[in-house]
Amino acid sequence: MKRIVRKRSDQAGMLTFRQPQFFLESVKLERFKAAFRPEPLSLSPFTVIIGRNGSGKSTVLEALQWLDLAMRQDAVRACERYSGIHDLLNIRSRGENTRYFKLVLNWKTGSRNSHKGSKARYELRVNESLDGRPLIHSESLIVKGSDQIEVPIIETEKEGDRSSPGRRLLLPRDEDRKRIFDEPDRLALSRLAGGAGDNSLPHATLEAIRSFWERAVFLRLSPQRLAQGSLPKRRSFDPLLDEEGQTLPALLNELTPKQQEALVEAMNIALPDVRKVVVSETNSSREQNVYWGIREKMPTGYAGKGSYEIPASMLSEGTRRLTAILALLIRRPPPSLLCIEEIENGLDPWTVLDVLDRLQAAPRRATQAILTSHSPWLLDNVELDAIRLVRRTGGNTRYSVFRTESAVKRFLSSVPPGARYVNLMDLEK
Repeated sequence: MKRIVRKRSDQAGMLTFRQPQFFLESVKLERFKAAFRPEPLSLSPFTVIIGRNGSGKSTVLEALQWLDLAMRQDAVRACERYSGIHDLLNIRSRGENTRYFKLVLNWKTGSRNSHKGSKARYELRVNESLDGRPLIHSESLIVKGSDQIEVPIIETEKEGDRSSPGRRLLLPRDEDRKRIFDEPDRLALSRLAGGAGDNSLPHATLEAIRSFWERAVFLRLSPQRLAQGSLPKRRSFDPLLDEEGQTLPALLNELTPKQQEALVEAMNIALPDVRKVVVSETNSSREQNVYWGIREKMPTGYAGKGSYEIPASMLSEGTRRLTAILALLIRRPPPSLLCIEEIENGLDPWTVLDVLDRLQAAPRRATQAILTSHSPWLLDNVELDAIRLVRRTGGNTRYSVFRTESAVKRFLSSVPPGARYVNLMDLEK
């Protein structure tokens, strides 16, 4: 298929979002689900993770989502979706002294501001308590400026065990604001805030990280949930869109009129008859659900120029998924991190190409995109450097940069990434 590249104007809600960009540079997992002790997974502003079923593609996104939920609420709530912390522990981590998991995240800035080139390293260890609850064992956050001087924002003063949490010290170098933090199931990172008007490296970096999590979105879109409706407004601690897409009406309500026009313009590439995206109104309590749909051109009415409103429940799966993804990309400010499982699901090939174009351009608007896929064809339409490979051999999950694999290097440069991937997997059977 010949790829058609369309030019888009940065108008009506599509203007570049000028805010300091803070991107995840790498993620290291230890004893978390399928990942026992793999090497760190390096990330780019746009990343596609590919691998066979059960290899561990979703494990990275689940670890990031666990941290996101713990930031928004607490570690207990973050574990509830897995029936407790027990199900998060790698099978080899269930001995008396190994009942924990560990996450290490590295960020870097990539924006035009006074802290360009600064980095941050966050490390967290969570134990399973004697009664099966998650306990924060240790937590640290270190920032490093362009001068390479390391400054601790969170450091562990006392490490925990299975009977008691660790004790963390917040802002250890700030004599006026430092304090002990020993809440057993809460992250210190979620309780810190920069000082008003404080543009120092620690506080600017801290605010960038907090903003990063506030606008992080993880999607495993459900066609059924996308049509069920939601409250007209999301709660302050909720993500811009929930993982299954049920709160799409609330997201659509947040769009300005110009952003709504931009959404229709973007949808028209795949659905040229769409004239408007609509959300129902309620005159009663805000606890009542509202619903969304589209107004589509129909050959009815005067001179055959009528339109018809179609509720979400009658739209195709692909239309529902496309509306959700485009609405997130058009919203201002946009998501800081957008993780989408199996991006190609429900979308026709031409729409997949259009969405990929937008996601690859998203980092210019301060959105880091991480996708998983099973499609070799999709790989042919992204940069080789953006692809990460996940393998599972001998019970171990391993992450690697696709380009650096020796077998991948042996292919001629004319061989597209998808063909390299399929052949590589065939050789390993």
